[in-house]
Amino acid sequence: MQIQIDTREKARAIRKIVDEFDRQGVRYISSKMYVGDYCDLERPLVIIDRKQNIAEIAQNATGGHDRFKRELMRLDEMGAKMYILIEQDRIDGKPIESIEDIMFWEPKYGQVMGMRIYRILDAWQHKHNIEYVFCNKRNTGKEIIRLLEEG
Repeated sequence: MQIQIDTREKARAIRKIVDEFDRQGVRYISSKMYVGDYCDLERPLVIIDRKQNIAEIAQNATGGHDRFKRELMRLDEMGAKMYILIEQDRIDGKPIESIEDIMFWEPKYGQVMGMRIYRILDAWQHKHNIEYVFCNKRNTGKEIIRLLEEG
């Protein structure tokens, strides 16, 4: 496995991810990606788009909607599958088991509530070849490797 990391991923933000790749002996390169943030160069049609938390995907679903929709259209054109890996595994102390749990998310700021975000994410999931995965930030590197291996 050789993982491609999008150049827009900030080195500071992915330090622990890259450390996990090194620990597991996974080779990686950094170069601009057409869609997403990570892929295995041996299987480039399985892609991961990493989100720091639910607030970031909520921003993509609302304020950054047009840009993200264009990325999903490129995904469809490629015939690829994308995992949207959200680095948040709990809402109010309860484990997140599926996107349905986002209905209970309440943002710290702003007016966009979990039910609205859930509806948008659910529609995207049915329209595009995407799947949402939630993880703790400590496990992001392991989860990236697992998803790309299973893809």
